[in-house]
Amino acid sequence: MDIIEVGKHYRVSYLNDIKCAMIQWTGMPSSDEFMRGCNTALEVMQKNGVSKILVDNSSATLFTIKDQQWLNNEWLPRAEKAGYRYSATVLGDSDAFVKFAAKNIARKRDQNKFEGKFFKTVSEAKEWLNTK
Repeated sequence: MDIIEVGKHYRVSYLNDIKCAMIQWTGMPSSDEFMRGCNTALEVMQKNGVSKILVDNSSATLFTIKDQQWLNNEWLPRAEKAGYRYSATVLGDSDAFVKFAAKNIARKRDQNKFEGKFFKTVSEAKEWLNTK
């Protein structure tokens, strides 16, 4: 694992073994920090020519509606254009609001262009992504 960037509420890495970007969220990032983390993860995907991301939300506490809308309306089209196709999201025992936000984001994606699954652990998510 190559750690690319660490913020107060996120860490972006590149997983060499399964060739994907990874973002780990903790607490409640500000909108600026949320956008920074997501954009850095996209840069990692583009730089390494990968179509997969592992998102660990197991330690997150909240993502605002504004951030969810930005992700779906602005970040996702750029990510899809860059080749983003697979997302493994770890929810663990996270807060109900985080689970709702993650599932709300996933529901709005074009299922013909994108495949995403939810997992309880990072190891389960990695195992699935390794098959993609």
